[in-house]
Amino acid sequence: MSFDKQKAEASKKNLQNADLKNADLQEADLSEGILIEACLENCNLSEADLCGTDISGANLKNARLHRTVLYRCRGKEVDFSNAVLTQANLVEANLSGANFTHANLMESNIEGANLTNACFKDANLSEVNLTGVFLTNADLSGANFTNSECIAADLVGCDLTGANLHNTYLNHADLSGANLKSALNLTSDQVETAFINKETLLPDSIPIFWISKTEYEFE
Repeated sequence: MSFDKQKAEASKKNLQNADLKNADLQEADLSEGILIEACLENCNLSEADLCGTDISGANLKNARLHRTVLYRCRGKEVDFSNAVLTQANLVEANLSGANFTHANLMESNIEGANLTNACFKDANLSEVNLTGVFLTNADLSGANFTNSECIAADLVGCDLTGANLHNTYLNHADLSGANLKSALNLTSDQVETAFINKETLLPDSIPIFWISKTEYEFE
């Protein structure tokens, strides 16, 4: 069955496993919908409303979600690889284990979202609001965080290998056990505003000496 915008809106509570590949759903109201494991590959969802929608396990590869509202949506292990999510609203969304590989999230708002174990490998996270996000054990390798706000973000155990942290705000971010060994453009000033521990791996350009379990000095 092929879906247009009206048909998708009318049946939004029954779109589990639906095939919406290549569908034009721009500005569609799919709020509180059920799209578990639906195929939305190459779908246009720009400016659509997916507030509170369940997209767990859905395929959104190469989808366009410019200015899409995903506020408090549920999307465990959803696939957003190569998707465009510029200026999208993902505030307080539950997207644990989601795949954002090569996705473009520039200028999006992800404040307070649950992104534990998510993959943002080579993703564009520049100028993004990541305040208070939960990114425990996430793969952030190669991601671009230029001018982003990671204030009070939970980055415990994250892999930030090759991540660009130019002018990234890390105030009160928890980097305990995070791998920043090959992170780009990280400064001692940024490190000083965040929480780190002995398991945090920093670049060789930022040598530190641990005075105690919780106190350190820059060498």
